Amino acid sequence: MHPTRKQIVIRSTDMAADDFGGLFSKVFGNLYADVPSIGTPISIAGVYGRHEGVSFRHMHYRGDFTVQIPDLNDEITFVIPTAGRIIFNLADETVGRPQVGLAVEKTQVRSVRFTDGHGQYGMSIRRGLFTARLATLLGRPIVRPIRFEPQVDLSSPAFDGIKAVVGFATGVEVDALMNASALMPTRLQEMLVDAVLESWPHNYSHPLRTPGPSIAPRHVRLAMDYIQSHPQCLVSGTELAELSNVSLRALQEGFRRFAGTSIVEYQRQVRLERAYQTLKTGDVQSVTTVAHGLGFSNVGRFCQYFQNAYGVSPQAVRNGLRGRH
Repeated sequence: MHPTRKQIVIRSTDMAADDFGGLFSKVFGNLYADVPSIGTPISIAGVYGRHEGVSFRHMHYRGDFTVQIPDLNDEITFVIPTAGRIIFNLADETVGRPQVGLAVEKTQVRSVRFTDGHGQYGMSIRRGLFTARLATLLGRPIVRPIRFEPQVDLSSPAFDGIKAVVGFATGVEVDALMNASALMPTRLQEMLVDAVLESWPHNYSHPLRTPGPSIAPRHVRLAMDYIQSHPQCLVSGTELAELSNVSLRALQEGFRRFAGTSIVEYQRQVRLERAYQTLKTGDVQSVTTVAHGLGFSNVGRFCQYFQNAYGVSPQAVRNGLRGRH
């Protein structure tokens, strides 16, 4: 499946605000359907693409306008302004401008104001993609949700890599690659996710740069292997310690040092990861069936854990995530 990727030019000369909002919505969905009264013409030009939980854009805006943001999937938007200002109305106003980049939780945004002359490189990435990729890179379940630094100094060379990847994704050179390889959209998705994880500060930056030992002690590996092989079984720390032939204290310390988490949290995240993979197939009777099959007796609590870990509800994953712009 190729991502939606379009050259965009929308001009509102002599266009009423409602007409402009409707035209914008044809391209971006319903996010910008309620554009308020406009005193000056607006034009928007650039490139926008999307593929399975990741969108990327290189856009330019003329004219001042504000848009209201409806409820969205749990995505994180990253903005690297090149000109003008973009203002996110969160609990407080958050302003992005040249040299000040923003990482914004979409679910917390009330509205966005674009000032005349604003330009940006940007992307939006579903939280679950970060969770899954971090688990692979660190070799352990991700227990706490990833949190990115909300404002960064773009003068740091670290952000040049993100800008370069978005520039590549929105450049004309990538068209031939997209047409030549069915795998290219997924590879591009991985490039964007990895570029952000590597360069934008977050609460997992330190362990990514200083990974733990590559081989866990034998007793920890035995316990981890058992948990991975029996995700539906609720095994106590004492039982795992007996299985591994060590004391409970030694096993707890081994999990803390190698996995960076407790035995209970590790078990929970393994079960959540198995639930995520099962629900992605869509070939399941219900969320309740999956939750009970993996030892979650309280379905409401399972849904809360799942939402916190992957940024979407179990039902949304089961139904198949629908890309939003």
